Amino acid sequence: MPQRPLNRILYIEDEEDIQRIARLALERIGKFTVEVVGDPLKAMEAIAAFGPDLVLLDWMMPGMDGPTLFRRLREDERTKHLPVVFMTAKASAAELAELQQLGAAGTISKPFAPKELPDQLRAIWNALPD
Repeated sequence: MPQRPLNRILYIEDEEDIQRIARLALERIGKFTVEVVGDPLKAMEAIAAFGPDLVLLDWMMPGMDGPTLFRRLREDERTKHLPVVFMTAKASAAELAELQQLGAAGTISKPFAPKELPDQLRAIWNALPD
């Protein structure tokens, strides 16, 4: 379990409706500080500016998909240890296994239950090694 609590979440998602629902759930129910990025190509800048504890990452996005962005995060010294949780409706078991081998912290299925989302992220966070 990490030494510090989970407070700051960067959510990378291109669908505005899903952004709003997740933000409301995470801020109002979870009491997290949340930054939402709609364009995965701007994610690295947002991570540097916001300094999240964890990244919640959509799988399918235009311009760059979640797995590609995840691999870039792992290649960058500044972000290679940043926990990343995927939110997906389409990933196969083989794809999920590959991402776990690369170091993904976890996955959350879409559609998700807004009331349960904060607790799901806390459970993943609490399962992380120090």
